[in-house]
Amino acid sequence: MPRAHAGAGDQIPRGRRPADAGIGVLRRRSAATEHDAVRLRGRDTEPFGEPDPDRELSIYVAAAGATSRGAVARGPGRAAAAAAAGGRLYVIGGFDVAGSSLRTVYVFDGHTWKAGPRLPLGLDHAAAATLDDRLYLSGGHSGGADSARVFRLDGASWTELSSMRHARGGHALIAAGGRLYAVGGNTAAGNVAPVEVYDPPTRRWSDIATLPDPRNHVAGFAFGTEVCVAGGRSPNTTRVDCFNYRTRDWSRLANLPQPTSGAGAATLGDGTVIVMGGEDAQESSIVNQLARLPSTRRWTAPERMLVPRHGFQLALFDGRAWACGGGASAGLHPVATCTSVL
Repeated sequence: MPRAHAGAGDQIPRGRRPADAGIGVLRRRSAATEHDAVRLRGRDTEPFGEPDPDRELSIYVAAAGATSRGAVARGPGRAAAAAAAGGRLYVIGGFDVAGSSLRTVYVFDGHTWKAGPRLPLGLDHAAAATLDDRLYLSGGHSGGADSARVFRLDGASWTELSSMRHARGGHALIAAGGRLYAVGGNTAAGNVAPVEVYDPPTRRWSDIATLPDPRNHVAGFAFGTEVCVAGGRSPNTTRVDCFNYRTRDWSRLANLPQPTSGAGAATLGDGTVIVMGGEDAQESSIVNQLARLPSTRRWTAPERMLVPRHGFQLALFDGRAWACGGGASAGLHPVATCTSVL
């Protein structure tokens, strides 16, 4: 499956307001809600540690439950992974202006951005997850090569763990029941059907199931005793497949309201699942849905994503689901904006 390359992440100096940056006051009205984004000035840190007084943080103040708050990151773009651990949000890898896989890691503590420990190799389309407050990173593509490598962030450095049995990128890495599940994704040869699980005590990966409808650019989440993937391509789908890791059976949740791929998904503290953003399989249009799955297993979508994007991973941080980076237009056009939602 061909993989798109991204351009440079937006850099937003003081006094300028690109339309897709979310800086200043952003007001949107819809039938469902009104969004107000209010700027709070601050200062973050350049990737190499030098302060930049012309950078700003942008905090979105909620006028309704769906309104997001966010912060402008310095460089994350499309196909970056994201997860939170140790009271910090990490945005990992992605593409640079030349379409090269990045080693960069950006860290947000709720107030400022700074550079984190660089990856051992450049990666795009990798997937991150947090298990027992430790951050894991799996797979992805590196300079066009498919990766099965797995890393864990240990303090100020990355520790390489046992590789997955199958290389894959554009997949989901889901923490559930004390283990990590790798679901979906693709390589240059096509979609990856086997689902595999990592057991930290034994430090081993093993195949556990086969995805009923193999696909890539999926959005993964945990739902009770199930690990689920929503959407994906090609073609784009509304399908949601869930694997019960106790019974080892597959089931289908209700379809998403809209087909999507390259979306983000997360399970909030109250058990509600959110799937948001994405694009069509032809990379010609953005999907702006913000769908919620309450405990009734019925999707509702009265809201829309505040800054519609694709190619990001939702991460739980500070009680909210954060969408960092991604592309604000179909295909390329990465941004360095983070928004969050309750």
